[in-house]
Amino acid sequence: MNSKKLHTTSLENLYGPISCDIIRQDNEIRIVHLRDKKNVSRTVGVVRFYNTDHKTIKTVHKTILSGELLGKTLKQSRIHYNKETIGAVTVRLPDWIIDNFPTKEEHSVAVISFINIDTSFNGPLLYTRIIEVLPPDLSTGYEHDIIQKQDIDNDILPLFELADLTIENIIV
Repeated sequence: MNSKKLHTTSLENLYGPISCDIIRQDNEIRIVHLRDKKNVSRTVGVVRFYNTDHKTIKTVHKTILSGELLGKTLKQSRIHYNKETIGAVTVRLPDWIIDNFPTKEEHSVAVISFINIDTSFNGPLLYTRIIEVLPPDLSTGYEHDIIQKQDIDNDILPLFELADLTIENIIV
């Protein structure tokens, strides 16, 4: 398992217990606020799920859809996974996110990643593609990870639209 890359673990190290406030969810798409114990949103996650009926992930996926944190549930399940970061983009934050972040800034960084599940015999299985929209105070340090919109997979681009996020080619 690769828990050092799980965003929820990093947030819990900074803010204590993190909870999941589901904005939208179905079998394929999930949009959530990751909130601290003071109910402040510390990240907005936009997730697309894949291969959810595979025996390796099926039960864990049902637990996640019941309202549990994705990263924490994967870590606790002891399923072997790998989270890889594709890059980060600068985004204009919509009002619904600004109103929940501890900021009035209009721009921040969205980190794009995916999680593969190790199925042992059949190789890695794509489970999620994720956009983690960080509050501006957590977005420093991503300057070297910035990618351009044209470098983003066409399967990920619609996720930005679902969350009313506009990709901008500026440095925050």
